[in-house]
Amino acid sequence: MGRIGKKAMAIALVSAVMVTPLNVCATVENQEQQQVTQGAEDIAVIDDAQETVAADEAQADEAAAITVEGRETAEESSASIPEGILMEKNNVDIAEGQGYSLDQEAGAKYVKAMTQGTIILSYKSTSENGIQSLFSVGNSTAGNQDRHFHIYITNSGGIGIELRNTDGVFNYTLDRPASVRALYKGERVFNTVALKADAANKQCRLFANGELLATLDKDAFKFISDITGVDNVTLGGTKRQGKIAYPFGGTIGDIKVYSNALSDEELIQATGVTTYGENIFYAGDVTESNYFRIPSLLTLSTGTVISAADARYGGTHDSKSKINIAFAKSTDGGNTWSEPTLPLKFDDYIAKNIDWPRDSVGKNVQIQGSASYIDPVLLEDKLTKRIFLFADLMPAGIGSSNASVGSGFKEVNGKKYLKLRWHKDAGRAYDYTIREKGVIYNDATNQPTEFRVDGEYNLYQHDTNLTCKQYDYNFSGNNLIESKTDVDVNMNIFYKNSVFKAFPTNYLAMRYSDDEGASWSDLDIVSSFKPEVSKFLVVGPGIGKQISTGENAGRLLVPLYSKSSAELGFMYSDDHGDNWTYVEADNLTGGATAEAQIVEMPDGSLKTYLRTGSNCIAEVTSIDGGETWSDRVPLQGISTTSYGTQLSVINYSQPIDGKPAIILSSPNATNGRKNGKIWIGLVNDTGNTGIDKYSVEWKYSYAVDTPQMGYSYSCLAELPDGQVGLLYEKYDSWSRNELHLKDILKFEKYSISELTGQASGN
Repeated sequence: MGRIGKKAMAIALVSAVMVTPLNVCATVENQEQQQVTQGAEDIAVIDDAQETVAADEAQADEAAAITVEGRETAEESSASIPEGILMEKNNVDIAEGQGYSLDQEAGAKYVKAMTQGTIILSYKSTSENGIQSLFSVGNSTAGNQDRHFHIYITNSGGIGIELRNTDGVFNYTLDRPASVRALYKGERVFNTVALKADAANKQCRLFANGELLATLDKDAFKFISDITGVDNVTLGGTKRQGKIAYPFGGTIGDIKVYSNALSDEELIQATGVTTYGENIFYAGDVTESNYFRIPSLLTLSTGTVISAADARYGGTHDSKSKINIAFAKSTDGGNTWSEPTLPLKFDDYIAKNIDWPRDSVGKNVQIQGSASYIDPVLLEDKLTKRIFLFADLMPAGIGSSNASVGSGFKEVNGKKYLKLRWHKDAGRAYDYTIREKGVIYNDATNQPTEFRVDGEYNLYQHDTNLTCKQYDYNFSGNNLIESKTDVDVNMNIFYKNSVFKAFPTNYLAMRYSDDEGASWSDLDIVSSFKPEVSKFLVVGPGIGKQISTGENAGRLLVPLYSKSSAELGFMYSDDHGDNWTYVEADNLTGGATAEAQIVEMPDGSLKTYLRTGSNCIAEVTSIDGGETWSDRVPLQGISTTSYGTQLSVINYSQPIDGKPAIILSSPNATNGRKNGKIWIGLVNDTGNTGIDKYSVEWKYSYAVDTPQMGYSYSCLAELPDGQVGLLYEKYDSWSRNELHLKDILKFEKYSISELTGQASGN
């Protein structure tokens, strides 16, 4: 079975158990309890003004007269609604603000009286309005502006529905951010969306572009027939008090309205006629994770393309959480991808598909006790063909925010060893170390104990492996219950129930592979150089760099950042990864997240571009192989938020416009992680020497999507055919409204001609 077939099957399997209510609120006059209730403050956050679909106009007189005849007509129509398709319309161009009436279409009277059913439509928007109604049914008379149903999109890629009969009677809303596309390959594109209202299961479900996005379960099931005084069916807007609200501009390619609820599989297939980008890692794949973040993408010297990402089980939260590192590869230039593997994983907590809540309370809940890996970095030594995978290692319950100050190592007789604490020792003293061959020594006596660790840091006593119980995690309301199971797993020094415990700080983990990821080395903790005054020292996710020319040719470098005596740093190796040296690149201690990526200049000098806390991307230069670095220079023409975002930058192997070129990917906005751009920079020899020898002219910029569309972490790679591969988070990962979204990590390809085909500043 191909990857597409496997993904469709995985989506179907996950959809069978998925209950993912998103931004749901309801007030029902008989106070019947919803199966899932979520805070009204979470309703459809739009742009920075956070306007809501349900409340954008002043409330008018709710006592407006509703004719008894109108209600009876709806009841009569409802009783005679035929099975199957009720209405179909194709190729409707809509001028923004005009709307398009379907009242004269055959079947309109049945649509106004639907008790359940399915609506499938395709559209192409040319509007930048915050909220755009695609299809609506409602009461357009004065004083009844809050009696309507509509399917809408937002200019930030959201999709939603609203079903209301004034807030005092009922108001159901359901939405999913970052679900649809506006621009692809420089052209406005069609999306296909669907709503299923299933009376038998008391459930509504939203679909778009081949994915099940959101589910709303409610005991008091309502649909169009429950709206009082319905008098219109409209495309491209919602009629409120005789005027078009939430105007859409563009084309409705087709719309089909069914009286019955189609199956999930039918709707995944029907909406899948429009898809953009590929999910290398996706909810329901073999990792058993629903959420993926932090992309890494690298083309090897053999032409194989490899990728890695966080497989996040506790929603999209950072550590502390349960997070493994997923890995996949392509041997055909990124056209197809292998099944993912998990070369960096912990087993203290079960790996499972679980839908994380997105309401105002539940979305903030994190797994508390698991060990985790986070933020992958891929690197190839082209001389040995060895690939390296790095990530931050967090012991049980630890993240960057609560990591302890210190390295986690102890020096004994001039050598550094991982230090441990016996779980019963008073005073929490770390009086043990892991010495040669994994043997655990009592430092007070300098004698070996009967304990040792293997290459994974699992514990043995007298050569018998020790075990502990695996944990599960489940929600009870908005409370997360973490409980032991009956499953035994190998006891590990990074687990909370280990008899020997590692120091609770972060570590830098490394594995290598000599067969392109088919097998991996034992786990190596390489951060013995971490300063003792440092709270955390972590990798800048993406890829590392090997210098190809000059006196430091062959050197391997990995970007790091910290919060002690420097924000930006690097570790480098001159012996093919056997040993690593840490250097600090500045003396800043503000704690900004200085995630960085490195490119090489023609003479072997280096430029690094990094995230800052100063509304800009910064550039630093090294002319000694990364041992010392220049002061930061703000990159002109690219805007970022005050908190910044990780970026990607790579060398391109061929000249562009006759000059060496580098390619950079980043959001370009000050009000969120959005407006993703790919820039091409041409490298110029200035004739100067030292750090000023080269300048970069950022000549071309390319818009990945429209300005309000989310765009967060990314990783670029030059593919074997010369195209540029982009693996990126297609959502705003900083926004609290966009937490815990599935299948937002997208892989796309762009040719150089595409990237240079738009004018600078596009």
